[in-house]
Amino acid sequence: MPHRLHHFQLFLLGILLLGLILAVAGLLIPAANVMLLIFAGLLFGLFLHGIANWLTERSPLAYRTSYLITVVSFLLLTCLGIYYLGSLVTERADEFASELQSAIENAQDRASESGLAEKVVPESFDLQSTLFQHATSAWQGVLSGMQSLGAVVTGVFVMMFVGFYAAYEPQLYRTGMMKLVPLRSRDRAGEVLNQLDRALMHWIIGRLMSMSIVGVLTTIGLYFLDIPLPFTLGVLAALLTFLPNFGPLLAAIPQILLAWNVSPQTALYVAIFNVILQGIESYLITPLIQRREVTLPPILTIAAQLAMGVLVGVLGVMMAAPLVVSVMVIVQMLYVKDYLGDPDPGELTSD
Repeated sequence: MPHRLHHFQLFLLGILLLGLILAVAGLLIPAANVMLLIFAGLLFGLFLHGIANWLTERSPLAYRTSYLITVVSFLLLTCLGIYYLGSLVTERADEFASELQSAIENAQDRASESGLAEKVVPESFDLQSTLFQHATSAWQGVLSGMQSLGAVVTGVFVMMFVGFYAAYEPQLYRTGMMKLVPLRSRDRAGEVLNQLDRALMHWIIGRLMSMSIVGVLTTIGLYFLDIPLPFTLGVLAALLTFLPNFGPLLAAIPQILLAWNVSPQTALYVAIFNVILQGIESYLITPLIQRREVTLPPILTIAAQLAMGVLVGVLGVMMAAPLVVSVMVIVQMLYVKDYLGDPDPGELTSD
């Protein structure tokens, strides 16, 4: 009897441990989202601090005055941009939907006229109905996702206010972090923080430059290819370029769909244009920018995006690249250089 009681206690303890592990695992995802949101806010604060510091160094203004000018300018530009894009989307939404519907109908007509399509596609197959069903399902998913719009807006405001506070008194938070480091290591910790600040700021600058160039080139290319809504598609391409590797692929989808409405040949031209643009961005624009900015291993970045996307979601994909930058700086300086003794750890940025 005592032996059985001992086994029962072990079994009960195992169940309790399993429940504790599952509970902790359930808390990890929300905690990771919160930490990523704070990290995004710190990146935003670093961006504001960089602009304010640049103004301070090149003018007689004090840092607080430069900070105030930076924040007010950012808020004004953001409000104007939201108003302009909102009005543009409102005006172009019906046109965009009609263009896509026309592209679907043209694709169905060409498929029915093709002998190959008759052999491959069953006679009972209705392309428009099938696409409509998928579109309906996707739209239901969009409506379901819009239920969490309040949380998204709250997250944006949290990120902005974290950035505002971090940029307002950056030295306060830096001093607080340094207090957690032993006295003998504070000088090295300061060097690591300085390098981390430079690397992340260079990454932000590199992304903004790539986004602007890709957006302009996309708008110009689609305009000369006579694709509808070239400016809207260019803005979308610029925004999606923030996501390395996957962003350009997502941006090409609506371009090809609208080009198909013109002709299959035009859709092929748009696909080729996107391949060429991606090659220019990867092998010309990015290397030129990375002479002074951050160089990231593509495989490591893709792996981080996939892992963060599976574990956390969209926010994880967006923050994967700057997280890789941060980890690489810490590994290079504290492990490769300090622990392994390599005098040339391969710094991410050049001064």
